[in-house]
Amino acid sequence: MGRMRFWVGMFASLVIALLTGCAATGLSYVSVSSGIAPLKGDASRVFFYRTDSMMGAALQPEIRLDNQVVGKSQPGGFFYVDTVAGRHLASSQTENEAKLEFDIESGQTVYIASSISLGILVGRVQLNLKPEALAVADLSPLRYPGRDMLAAEPSGAPPSAAVPSTGARSPQGRVTMADLESLLPPPGAGAAR
Repeated sequence: MGRMRFWVGMFASLVIALLTGCAATGLSYVSVSSGIAPLKGDASRVFFYRTDSMMGAALQPEIRLDNQVVGKSQPGGFFYVDTVAGRHLASSQTENEAKLEFDIESGQTVYIASSISLGILVGRVQLNLKPEALAVADLSPLRYPGRDMLAAEPSGAPPSAAVPSTGARSPQGRVTMADLESLLPPPGAGAAR
């Protein structure tokens, strides 16, 4: 019975993924990595990524850093967040809530991979810290989902709040999405997005 449920779930995920085109689109990590601004001051950076897999491809749960939505777990996609040093909590939720506490030092970059595994009703999200060498290899074929990653930038967030960016800071001391999006071609410019 368990094996049959597994194959039915896999088939359903495949059909949904094919119908909805769930993989992240946008600029590849390889094409934007040289344009990613270095960390400034005592900032730290967290990369979130999800390798391209048919398992749970239709599920794209929000990812939170310290209870603030910073992006989505999209198959084949990545984004990053500049934040302050200290203890942080990454979380995401489908039928379960995945939580990952980690410490980060000034100037350090941390890599967190999300994945979806078989669940009872829908897939179960998982968050795992990855060593830099493995993460950089995983990131190579992945894409930055761009403007569609967040519905809107959070407002009124505390200064330590993390927002996806390339490292530039807004007047409020927060990083914004504008820098990474400046690397994207304008809508309708004919680039694959």
